[in-house]
Amino acid sequence: MKKTLLLLLMVSTVNLTADSNNFYARIQHSNMQTAQYQSSSQAVAKKLFYAKRAAQKGHPKAQFDLAIMYATGQGVQKDERIAFNLFHKAARNNNVEAKYYMGLSFLQGRGVKQQPELARYWFKLATKQGHIKALQHLTQMERSSIHSI
Repeated sequence: MKKTLLLLLMVSTVNLTADSNNFYARIQHSNMQTAQYQSSSQAVAKKLFYAKRAAQKGHPKAQFDLAIMYATGQGVQKDERIAFNLFHKAARNNNVEAKYYMGLSFLQGRGVKQQPELARYWFKLATKQGHIKALQHLTQMERSSIHSI
């Protein structure tokens, strides 16, 4: 395992700076296509309404979509703490993307105190489900810990 990780660390040359700096830049566009007569604000309000209803019923994708809305301020007042809590609910409901965002939240201190060890934990969980960006962050974290020794 250590040899594989070390090889991964040595071979991997992924630039994650852009992804890390644009933590909340990615907005889910699914279900945002509406009839031509609807304005974009009507579409966002509609998405917010349905996302809240489904999230309250425990639907992980809705919890994740709602978290993105709070994280970006799309249709709601931006609130990283609420976003973090929603990411956490979705992650506990096995949403792999939410697990990745939990790692980013802990890595960058978004809505929660910055805690690299918890970031590593969430990245590992997402990586086990095949999340490539989580693996890249985990690799970068391992590489930086090796260089600091």
